Amino acid sequence: MLSIGRRYLEACINIGVLSTDSETERIKKASLILVPFIIGPAAFIWGLLYIYLDHYISAAIPLSYSVISLFNLWHLYKTKDIVFLQKTQMILVLLLPFFLMWSLGGFALGSFVMIWAFFAPIAALTYSDAKKALPWFHAFMSLVVISVVIDQILIENHTSFMPQIAIELFFLLNISVGLSGIYFLIKYFIDEKDKNASNKLQVEHEKLLKTSRELEIANEKLKYRAHHDELTGIPNRYLFREELFRMTAFALRHKHLVSLLFIDLDGFKAVNDNYGHAKGDEVLQIVASRIESLLRQEDIIARIGGDEFAVAIGALDDLVYVEKVAKRIIDEINRDYDGLPSSSLGASIGISIFPDQTTDIDSLLNYADQAMYNIKKSSKNDFMIYSEST
Repeated sequence: MLSIGRRYLEACINIGVLSTDSETERIKKASLILVPFIIGPAAFIWGLLYIYLDHYISAAIPLSYSVISLFNLWHLYKTKDIVFLQKTQMILVLLLPFFLMWSLGGFALGSFVMIWAFFAPIAALTYSDAKKALPWFHAFMSLVVISVVIDQILIENHTSFMPQIAIELFFLLNISVGLSGIYFLIKYFIDEKDKNASNKLQVEHEKLLKTSRELEIANEKLKYRAHHDELTGIPNRYLFREELFRMTAFALRHKHLVSLLFIDLDGFKAVNDNYGHAKGDEVLQIVASRIESLLRQEDIIARIGGDEFAVAIGALDDLVYVEKVAKRIIDEINRDYDGLPSSSLGASIGISIFPDQTTDIDSLLNYADQAMYNIKKSSKNDFMIYSEST
């Protein structure tokens, strides 16, 4: 039941809020609209009590506020004109409590009903900034000073006295209900501001998380592109070199061999010249896929550049397996390609061995390159293991 009432109140105090309003503007408007919802019912009850006590002129003041407030809210609902509501409410809330107090005979006889006028500077403070709210506070204090000056005159000229118990009851009601209303208005404004700030922080946090994820993804993409060949998707020379360091370090610790294969395609230039670069790119992608399919998961493949590929095979005890792989690579590259004559491509492969031939990575790369160059110069479409004598 309480939640239903709260939802109803939320709907009521947001009647002047536009869909284009920011959350800050919504809170300001809702806080201002809350004023007649707090004071209006109290003013109506106060008016009925004054009628019961035969103070008809005094009763007319709070009752007139209730009627005008109902019109204000209806007008706001129809027009969304928050300025009209603001000006009307601020003036009425500031003046009418003092008029009521004066009609009752001053501070004591009026049970300090002027406390309700303090809603005006508080409402101004919630709707505007502190600088714009200050004149309303000055106006309130000026009316207090005026009331002090004329208080004795009001007492002396007052003829319609109220029972003492009624004065004390109204004093209790004005202090407790009036201050409670002011407290509730301030609390609502602060709670909504805190909620808005929390929501903004949450939104900013989510934006930062999203940006962080996007940056992380972008960074991963950049890292991938920096370490992989754009055409074939396999590692490039930079990643290959890093992985080769790792593989050779592992081989030294476990006393294994690492074999490095440099592969250069025979006849690829003719494919590019006769069938175009698009066909050449397609062939390179197929070659990369075929070589990769022959390797173990722990082996490394890379495109070094142009029509050159490199393969590193680790965890070896001898060269038998390497020679088998080299032959199978040549056989795979010799296979037909769509749109090309048979035997269009071959492969010349140079092989170097770590650590038997060298423990230096640059030397290992150079030895494989020399062996590949020698086989390409002598016979092509074959492999050769580096030897200082060749």
